[in-house]
Amino acid sequence: MNNLINDTSKLTPIEIALGIDTEGRTTARKLYRFLDLNSGNYSKWFKKNIIENDFAEEGTDFWVFVPKEENLLGGRPTQDAKLTASFAKKLSMLQKNQKGEAARNYFIGIENGAKKLVMHYIAATPTEHPGEVAKLLRVTSRHMEKQGSEPYEVAENAKLICEQYGIMLSPKFVKVPEYVQMKMADFL
Repeated sequence: MNNLINDTSKLTPIEIALGIDTEGRTTARKLYRFLDLNSGNYSKWFKKNIIENDFAEEGTDFWVFVPKEENLLGGRPTQDAKLTASFAKKLSMLQKNQKGEAARNYFIGIENGAKKLVMHYIAATPTEHPGEVAKLLRVTSRHMEKQGSEPYEVAENAKLICEQYGIMLSPKFVKVPEYVQMKMADFL
């Protein structure tokens, strides 16, 4: 953990939990422990989720290495891998346990927050060219009036155009009549 970023203000909560280092990476072992998986199945999990992963590329998403720890039981040394933060996040979302569900919920929450932020920004940022919007409204209104549109229909259309450009109008801007006067042409 000595390579862990000291200033965690630049890391997301999940990056802190995964132990992302200054290079933007973690290890397969750290991820495995984070996911609370059975320690006896590490080798199988490593092979299936990292080595044989069709959606990951060695040298881009992960770098396999053999830890310098002493193997007291003999046998083959255990493999580990440096994982990019993105790859570790993907793997955490794949797990079918509580930690995997927590990771999925975290990323869905982030996406929903981003959507709200974008929608707030769009609604709060009026157009930089109000003169162009006014011109569009005049042209559209004249065209609709020539086609015989009712005044409330013209107002509804104007309100929609304004909202597309971040110009908010009063809800009372459009007054829909209780009834619409029928014309003789409507019957012919």
